[in-house]
Amino acid sequence: MADIVTIAASIDGVPTMTETDAMLDELRRLPRTNDNQALIDDLLEFRSLLAERRVETVAGP
Repeated sequence: MADIVTIAASIDGVPTMTETDAMLDELRRLPRTNDNQALIDDLLEFRSLLAERRVETVAGP
């Protein structure tokens, strides 16, 4: 869990897709507790929003 905290603490502003993926990788190594699964679910939802934002940015207005 310390690695996730280190990653999160190093982020200035909105996490990038790469930073989000790094946090997900660390969480997937931990036991599947309800709290960890909730964090994974939240990060996956956030990742979806990042991907959607990326598509909108590439496609333009």
